[in-house]
Amino acid sequence: MSNRAKPDHWTIKAKKMGYPARSVFKLEEIQKKWTVMKRGGAILDVGAAPGSWSLYALRSTGPKSHVVAVDLKPLGIKAPSGHKLHFLQGDVFTRESAEFLASFGPYDCVLSDAAPSTSGNRLIDARKSYDLVMRVLDLACAHLGKGGNLVVKVFQGGDEAEIRDRIKSLFKEARTFKPKAVRSESMETYMVGIGFLGEKGSEVPKNPV
Repeated sequence: MSNRAKPDHWTIKAKKMGYPARSVFKLEEIQKKWTVMKRGGAILDVGAAPGSWSLYALRSTGPKSHVVAVDLKPLGIKAPSGHKLHFLQGDVFTRESAEFLASFGPYDCVLSDAAPSTSGNRLIDARKSYDLVMRVLDLACAHLGKGGNLVVKVFQGGDEAEIRDRIKSLFKEARTFKPKAVRSESMETYMVGIGFLGEKGSEVPKNPV
């Protein structure tokens, strides 16, 4: 069994707390550092399955907030009693999905722990991550309210500097952060945008299919 396949401290802790995946602690550390999600806010979770980030968002922002989650795969969670969770299983980048997202927006926070399918080639995987993140940023431009926040996963080893520059152009602050729960051998890191400037808030996501 590989080290990645073995349940580690974070995985065991997540299961005890009712979360389907260890990734919850990445978002928890980011939330504690920057409070990207506000109580009573509207949150969009892109690439939400199996649902740890959506469940944490619901638990940490209170019943007056609502979470909209989208993924190609089904969620493995249920919303706590009295909390609002809207889930769309499908491609988040279609025009139909854009209409669904718009019906619950604008959002106070856009989250994305989404990752592309990997090949094992770091350069290829970093480029695929770059393409995915840029499309998520298009979604943020279309659906974030002014002053909103962003958290997005990025694979290091490619054009992440260009991603950071774009986030800097869209937000008052841009931060790059590697949470403690990220595996030491992983190429993933997270970029945080704080205070959406709103100039592009009325755009439609690019290249809808």
